[in-house]
Order: sequence, then C-alpha cells, then structure tokens
Amino acid sequence: MGDRDAAFAEYFAARADAMRGTAYLLCGDWHRAEDLVQTAFTKLYLVWNRVSRHEVLDAYVRQILIRTFLDERRRGWWRREWV
Repeated sequence: MGDRDAAFAEYFAARADAMRGTAYLLCGDWHRAEDLVQTAFTKLYLVWNRVSRHEVLDAYVRQILIRTFLDERRRGWWRREWV
C-alpha cells in the first residue's frame, strides 16, 4: 500500500463513523447512510492527492456527502414520478 492509500485509509478509519452519523441524520436509514458514506469516500479518494492537505477536510467530505444525498434524492424523485 502506498503513502496515498495509507493516508486515505487512516482518514477513513478516523472519520467514517462520524460521517455515518451525519448521513443518518440526512436520510433516517442506517443502510442508506452506509451507502451514502461509501459513495462520498469513493468520490473523495478520486481527488485525494489534491485535497488531503486541506485544513477543513471534514467540511469538504461533509459537502460531498450532502451533495450525494441531494443528487440521489432528486434522482429518486424523478424515477418515482415518471416510471
């Protein structure tokens, strides 16, 4: 495992539970919250080299989490309405 992966794994281990709690507050379902966190951390991993040194990394991840929730909610509304 490279330094990049090790740093990401360390951050994930330290912050995943807190992000799960935030996701649960957004959606009200633990399973969906887990999916949201997984998607948010996947998106974070893609830009990890660029953002890993920022002081407000938690806020950045929280923003990804909220946008992911809103995107899925919008998509879900569209499917329920037209399918």
